[in-house]
Amino acid sequence: MTGFVLQGHIFYHAVVVGMDSPADPPRRGRKTKSLGAAPKVGKPSDLDSTKSTGTGFQLLSGQTSLKLPGENIISGNHGSIQQDKQEASETPSSESGNAAKSIPTLSSPAARQEGDAQRGPEEFKAVNPAPPRLAWKTMVRPAPAPSALKVACCLVMYCLVHINESGKCLPEDKENMEADDTLEPPLCSCRIEAPKNQDVVTLAEGKCMAVESVDGKLSLCRKVILKQEMMRPSLRIPLLVLCEDHRAGMVKHQSCPGCGFFCRAGMFMECQPDGNISHRFHRSCASLIRGQVYCPHCGEEASHAKEVTIPKPDCAVPTAAVPAHKRDTALMEAKLDSVTVGGVIDPAKESLESVLNALEDGKYKKFKLPPKQLYFSAKRGELQRILHMLVEGVDPNLRMDSEKRKTSLHCAAEEGHKEICHVLVQAGANLDMCDAEQRTPLMYACENNHLETVKYLLKAGASTGGSTCLHLAARGGHTGVLQYLVSMPSIDVNCKDDGGWAPLTWATENMNLEQVKMLISAGADVQIRDKEENVCLHWAAFSGCDKIAQLLLDKRSDLHAVNIHGDSPLHIAVRQNQLDCVMLFLSRGTDVHLKNKDGETPLDCCSVNSKMWTILNTNKKLTDARRGRDSLRERLLCRDVSRGYEDVPVPCVNGVDHEPCPSNFKYVPENCFTSQVNIDENITHLQHCSCKDDCASSSCICGQLSMRCWYDKDGRLLKEFCRDDPPFLFECNHACSCWRTCRNRVIQNGLRVRLQVFRTERMGWGVRALQDIPEGTFVCEFAGEIISDGEANVRENDSYMFNLDNKVGEVYCIDAQFYGNVSRFMNHLCEPNLFPVRVFTKHQDMRFPRIALYASKAIQTGDELGFDYGDPYWQIKKKYFLCQCGSAKCRYSETVPGQNHADSSVRALPKLLCRLRRLAPGNTSHKVTEIYLLSLYVIIL
Repeated sequence: MTGFVLQGHIFYHAVVVGMDSPADPPRRGRKTKSLGAAPKVGKPSDLDSTKSTGTGFQLLSGQTSLKLPGENIISGNHGSIQQDKQEASETPSSESGNAAKSIPTLSSPAARQEGDAQRGPEEFKAVNPAPPRLAWKTMVRPAPAPSALKVACCLVMYCLVHINESGKCLPEDKENMEADDTLEPPLCSCRIEAPKNQDVVTLAEGKCMAVESVDGKLSLCRKVILKQEMMRPSLRIPLLVLCEDHRAGMVKHQSCPGCGFFCRAGMFMECQPDGNISHRFHRSCASLIRGQVYCPHCGEEASHAKEVTIPKPDCAVPTAAVPAHKRDTALMEAKLDSVTVGGVIDPAKESLESVLNALEDGKYKKFKLPPKQLYFSAKRGELQRILHMLVEGVDPNLRMDSEKRKTSLHCAAEEGHKEICHVLVQAGANLDMCDAEQRTPLMYACENNHLETVKYLLKAGASTGGSTCLHLAARGGHTGVLQYLVSMPSIDVNCKDDGGWAPLTWATENMNLEQVKMLISAGADVQIRDKEENVCLHWAAFSGCDKIAQLLLDKRSDLHAVNIHGDSPLHIAVRQNQLDCVMLFLSRGTDVHLKNKDGETPLDCCSVNSKMWTILNTNKKLTDARRGRDSLRERLLCRDVSRGYEDVPVPCVNGVDHEPCPSNFKYVPENCFTSQVNIDENITHLQHCSCKDDCASSSCICGQLSMRCWYDKDGRLLKEFCRDDPPFLFECNHACSCWRTCRNRVIQNGLRVRLQVFRTERMGWGVRALQDIPEGTFVCEFAGEIISDGEANVRENDSYMFNLDNKVGEVYCIDAQFYGNVSRFMNHLCEPNLFPVRVFTKHQDMRFPRIALYASKAIQTGDELGFDYGDPYWQIKKKYFLCQCGSAKCRYSETVPGQNHADSSVRALPKLLCRLRRLAPGNTSHKVTEIYLLSLYVIIL
């Protein structure tokens, strides 16, 4: 659009495009009928006292000739265009055979109606028949060839005003009113892709063509456009190219389909068909059929539409527009001085000072804004307006029901406005408030890769509870955000999202090797499973990233892990035709004979005679030849003996014999009872703390009961904790005032260490670690059936019993023979790597402590776990069997000097007596020796 000055008047050139020509055929059953006479043709006349001459122009074929009279006053890029209501005559077009039409003034619809009332009937004297009146959804053809572009002039917004006037210059008749009764309510085109017209793009000159109507005044947006796709709210409106702001407004139905003006401020109607989407239009632009009012957007009945008033945006203190993705970088590179409030690094000092100065010197208008304007200002980055509204008392935690119940802090974090986040937090915004999707502001900042905003929110105290921020960062591939989150001490890298996916699962599926290495080094579990029991190796095989698969295998990932469908990683790799992963798995000794639940082997998952089939078939023949020598290879008997009762699965394998998975017990994660036992669980009897921190201070009541809090920030026992005679531990309970995530809650969080039940060579079933376990880590609880000492004496098998050693009242013990957890399979070790501690959590009845097993030293992956059964146990059991721990320091085996040597001599006496009887049954000396040996045997026993 270009402008020129003629006798003090400012004119702008534009072209009317996308309007129907009179030659268009009638649509949707309309009859060809003259609906009114064309205006009178006359010469140009003087306007007011100013002798300004209207400029004639040439229109495209099929277009109406227009010219712009009067004086235009345009201020800035969004200046309001004010025009006097003056009569102007029209000149005939040199290309079109249609009559010229008088030009109405550019004003509000009410002003146009007033102007229509002042014109006399003679203005509509018939000269040529007018085009037939079209249906609601009129097809609009694009403009013809651009031969006449350089001589056509008119304001873009005048096109929209002209469309609104055209409907009022046509008289109604009975036939057309009857046709109206058969019409259906119209629908908008706000989200429909419009045909592209290069003439419109050329005309726009890279500037936005949107027109906003506020309180009867029109303003033309001239912002730079980024996309050349065309849009319009309805088919009766010309094609428009828009800036990103107005494109978003068009998609949100903020443009009126009747007049084409944007309803961003002022008074308008708003239709909300489903409560989440709002349709904006002017009252006079509503569809009227059979006396019923309909929304011009959705065609729904608009009788419940509300009249909305939004104040006009204030421009007294302009805000520099900075793209959201550049804001954090600009703040970081500016190296401005910063101020510190409460230990949190604030945004740029100069930004906040400029806002405060603007408020203090009175330039900001003191008018009342609706509270929900705070949300939209946070979205647009209007720092001055937000600060003004907060000073006026607007609640920073106000939720927007139409925006998934987000707060302004959600929006600011999502857009990366760190300064606005700081102002809202200082005003009392809740850092951990969740929206309708249970997302916090920190989650939105992580998802959109706003690292500086993430850092600020975390320093301000935002919670990483649920670790969903890790999932969003891993899923989006935001390595910088992920690295910063992993460095936080309280983060749980193995936390799962709603789909059962851990951050490592997301990074593996996205083939991000750098993130996988980062998460594994931070302690991520390579054996963690999703809801379908897939491990990360399944997803590496699915995505075909052999480098990640090799890294997972090097970290002892299970090559034969199967999901709920029975598919191993090899099944997945073959089915996805990932040859590199298949070769890797075969080189690591994967089983090509393994069948899934459909009875398919990996060989059945590929096409016969294909390259994949040839490789697998060759490997199958080689493994068949070796199968006889390796018939007792370790086999997976059960993927989880806990049947899902533990947070981490406990698989069972056997590579020694053909013993099946144990099934002669019920797995229980906590102690249970089979008889009536009275436990004092009255919450009013619990001693509890009133801590507001993480219960690490010496003032914590629960810590004082244990002499002190013995857990560090990672939930491990301190080095100075006594292993030989450990004190009772009193963890915080549900009567305490502290958070559920406080430091003094460990064993009530359940099993967190990956364990495996396996078949040993000499001691039956045992338990080993599938991960490295640091010293002081809680491994598992010894759980089972709590029975009395009298009941324990009646039971024949006491191999699974653990004495509670309660000093008060009746004596009880835990029997894990019929009810127990993974600890029932742990063997005795003379050099134990676990030690038991008595702990109280839900109650403080001293008769029934919980037995927690902690690592007494650093445990390596693959080490067997065990604890010392104690001397009282072996004083009884040594008569039946000896210890098989294999330790050089074993105290209860045949190699123990002294007592064990005597025991072996006693066991040899019966054999010696039998030998004497066989050698000389009647020999007197032998008889004396036999009597002597018998007497010695009896004495020893």
